[in-house]
Amino acid sequence: MPMRAFPHTVTAEDTAAEIGSGDLDVLATPRLITWCERAAFEVCKQNVDSDHTTVGTTIKMEHIKGSPVGAAITVNCAEPINDGRRLVCHVTVTDAEGDEIARGEVHRAVVDPDRFMSKCHKPVH
Repeated sequence: MPMRAFPHTVTAEDTAAEIGSGDLDVLATPRLITWCERAAFEVCKQNVDSDHTTVGTTIKMEHIKGSPVGAAITVNCAEPINDGRRLVCHVTVTDAEGDEIARGEVHRAVVDPDRFMSKCHKPVH
């Protein structure tokens, strides 16, 4: 299955200590997930009509290996699989040595932006 590559370099702002998800200066899992979701969004938007968009619904991620500040990281995102209700992207994340540091799935639902936002703005009683 073809993959698109999205390169990143871990900075001090990407660390668990900075984000607050831990106390070490390594790539934070929440930042890793953000990078994976951004990659899936970019890949999925080429698979929906121009009057629609996608929103994240589920993330299944296994963060296998730590990455220090300065590490070159690549998120590899496969073309989405359409299961009828959502688009599912398989992602693998590798470091400069080619070692897998994470793998998982990002699920995105196809929505009409206006309809979606109108539901978000309904008053809560």
